[in-house]
This record gives sequence, structure tokens and C-alpha cells, in this order.
Amino acid sequence: MAGLDAIINRKQPSRLDRILAQPHRYIAQTLYRLQPTIALPNPDRSGDSSSSNELRVVCISDTHNNQFQDIPDSDILVHAGDITENGTIEELQKSIDWLDSLPHKYKVVIAGNHDRCLDPNHKSSSNGAVNWKGLLYLQDSSIVLNIPGKSRAVKIYGNPSSPKHGTSTFQYPRSEDFWKNKVPEDVDILITHAPPRYHLDSNAGCTSLIQEIWRIRPKLHIFGHIHSGRGTEVLTYDQFQRCYEKLSEREDLVVNIMLMLWYLALKFLYSMCRIIPNNGETLLVNATMVKGRRNEPITSGSTSAIIYI
Repeated sequence: MAGLDAIINRKQPSRLDRILAQPHRYIAQTLYRLQPTIALPNPDRSGDSSSSNELRVVCISDTHNNQFQDIPDSDILVHAGDITENGTIEELQKSIDWLDSLPHKYKVVIAGNHDRCLDPNHKSSSNGAVNWKGLLYLQDSSIVLNIPGKSRAVKIYGNPSSPKHGTSTFQYPRSEDFWKNKVPEDVDILITHAPPRYHLDSNAGCTSLIQEIWRIRPKLHIFGHIHSGRGTEVLTYDQFQRCYEKLSEREDLVVNIMLMLWYLALKFLYSMCRIIPNNGETLLVNATMVKGRRNEPITSGSTSAIIYI
């Protein structure tokens, strides 16, 4: 246990250490944060979505055996993986029982790198012994939901895979273009366990995944895995976004810094003139429900993300 405690309690690098290690990344993030604020869907709006075609989606991830009692109702509940801590069938079934007890009509879940019993290639695979009850489990698969009272359907794709780290499950080599053409083009909601590169990922996201997101451009992308990345962000498909990602990858440093400054000025000009470019956007949600290396449950503020699409 001494070795584990040493890992858990090791000193974190300071902000200065991180800046000196990756100055290009610091510049990219600073410029990215300066762009005019894009309004996120407001979970505190009066009324509900029942009178329109708007869908209310509650997003959670990385519960790690914790059973939260304050999950608000919605049209759809999404769990983006790491349902368990040690990946046993016993842990999984207890969490399924909890999720099934929640009031949501549709509960869509995927696995994460901790959920070993769900990986058919892992020695602890459950071999079909899981009773999913009222849950809809996706594993490199999709489903179309027709929500009562809405005149539109929603297509959801889920995949538990994440870049390799340690000996966990559902992993692929980080250098592999794993996501290329993997997600159906007409998906409305994308659920992955891993985050895309440079978005709510603490610099640990997947490059292949962000490239696939640019291709399919879903309305909503829900993920977890990186606990420190918890939050929401709007990804806008414009040249400012492209330059941000290129600069983060250390491509043409001076050129992309200058281009980011130029496109940033344009964004402020459009904002002042109330011009809204029609570039398309995706709402990103890192919905992790725990914090720290001991996977301690979040107890302050709103634990789950409430999104309208």
C-alpha cells in the first residue's frame, strides 16, 4: 500500500512547471479562453421541454460504484462509462439496480476502462450474465429513440474505448487512428468514455477522436474518464478552432499564433455586430461524477449536467 499511497499523494506540478513544459499549449489555451463567451443551454430555465421538440438530457459518468440520489429527471439519462471501480459482475449489477431505479424512461449507458467484466476480450468477462433491466447498453453500436411527445427521433452512438494507459480494458494504442470512420454520420448524440484531444481532457484526450468529431459534427458529445476535465464546452467548427488545435500540436507555431489572434479579432467584431456565423457547433460534456485519485464523489453544487438539444 505504501507504493499506491505514494502514487496517489505525489506532488502535482505547479502552473509554472506546466507552462515551462508546454509553452505552446499555454499560449493556445490562453487565446482560446479569450474568445467571446458562447451561451450554453440553461438548465435553470423555467418550465420543461415537454411542450417543444427540445430534448432534456442528463449526463453522468465515472460513478465508480457510487450511487447518487440527486439525479434530476429528463427525457434521456446518459452514463458515459466507469460504472464500477474494480470491474466485477457484482459491482456492475448493483450499479445497474441503482440506475434502473431512476425515473428516466430512457437510460443509455456505455462501459469504461474500469468495467472489465463487460469486455469480451478480458479474462473477467461476464459472458452475457449481465441483467441490464431497463437500461440500453451500447458497445460500438447505436440506437434510435422516439421520445414521447416529440416529433423528432434522436440517434445515439456509444463506444467505451479509450487510449491505452496501464492494464485497464477497452483500450487501443494511442498512436492508432482508432476512430476513423467509426461513428455513423447521422448521429445526434455521441457517447464515448474518452475525451477528444484538447477539450476538457487535461491534455490526455484522443487525437483520432477529435478528428472524427470534425467529420460527423454531432449535436452533443458526452464523455468522462479524465476526472479533472469535468465541465462543458462548445466546439465551434471554424478556423479559430482549427488553429487552436494545430497550435496545441506544435504545428507552425508563429503562423498559428498570428492566425488565432486574427480570427479572435474577427470573433469580437462579429459579437459586437451581433453576427452569428453559421459554422455549426457541438456541445461537449465531461460528465465525471468523482474527483481525485481515490474517486471521491462530488458533493458540492449540481453533480450531473443537464443539457437541452
